[in-house]
Amino acid sequence: MEFRALYPEELEAWLDHVTHVFSGGRQYFSNHWHNDPWRDVEGIRVAVDNGKIVSTVRVFIRKIYFHGEPVSVGGIGEVSTRPEYRKRGLATQLLKDSIQFMEDRHIALSMLHGSQRIYSVEGWESVPRYYAKKTLLGKTQQEWNIRPAYFQDADEVKRLASLYDSYSRKFNGTFVRDDMAYWTDWVKTESPHAWVAVRDGVIGGYVSVRKREQQLGVKEFIVSEELFAHNSAKDFFEVMLSHVIVEMDEEKLEVEYPAPIADGFNAPSVETYGSTMYRIIQPSALPTDFAKKRIDVFPDLMHYQVESIRQDIRSHHVFWHTDGF
Repeated sequence: MEFRALYPEELEAWLDHVTHVFSGGRQYFSNHWHNDPWRDVEGIRVAVDNGKIVSTVRVFIRKIYFHGEPVSVGGIGEVSTRPEYRKRGLATQLLKDSIQFMEDRHIALSMLHGSQRIYSVEGWESVPRYYAKKTLLGKTQQEWNIRPAYFQDADEVKRLASLYDSYSRKFNGTFVRDDMAYWTDWVKTESPHAWVAVRDGVIGGYVSVRKREQQLGVKEFIVSEELFAHNSAKDFFEVMLSHVIVEMDEEKLEVEYPAPIADGFNAPSVETYGSTMYRIIQPSALPTDFAKKRIDVFPDLMHYQVESIRQDIRSHHVFWHTDGF
């Protein structure tokens, strides 16, 4: 068994592998490769048996906001082993290989979505994400022009990116999107139902949603600094969602969204929804103040925020589903 990085000429064979193991469809994995401006073939770690890919782990190269600052992160995804090769320790070996890859790249943190024991054994710690649920009635809005986002408009994308940066850095775990190609390729593809609210030619914010039966899931939400500063984020959130519900020809929908936004911890229902797991790879690559802290308090640090941008809420840990991998 050979453990190594994927060779560039093996990309199609790798796509065949993940399509075979998962049920997401080949296009999903192809999009996650071709729409990723930070893709790195060496981040795809594979176990190869007699020239055949039988197990793989991919490291997605990203940065997250952590206490207001960008921090490098390696996202663990597409962990997959062919059924006939399972229970041989291949995924464990590839996770170890991925850790070494991230150490060599001086990446500060690693993250993944899951809770399996295989990850905790290798040092990842679980940090819960809180979600709120409340029912909103559909209502057409007059104060704001709420319309689909124009990802093909370079000026609009730049405005969205600026709003995103100022709002998302208030939380811990949201991805840094500092490459416009990520917006025009990844975000456009992963958030096909994104809506912006415009008033007097100025975008006040936007929301991305997905509808499943009678529930509307919020994939991400952004509000301008002006509205946030005047404590209008909650009202703006409900205004946008109420209008989107009308656009979907519904009278009302249960809305599920990250509890740290829009006063969600006061919603009728708040619950954990899975978790994100983190592992410190290079303590010295973290901001200086946190590199000196004890590693075993790191999960708590994901929930709390520095005083300068703190909100009086239970947790500042948020992950936008648009960035899912």
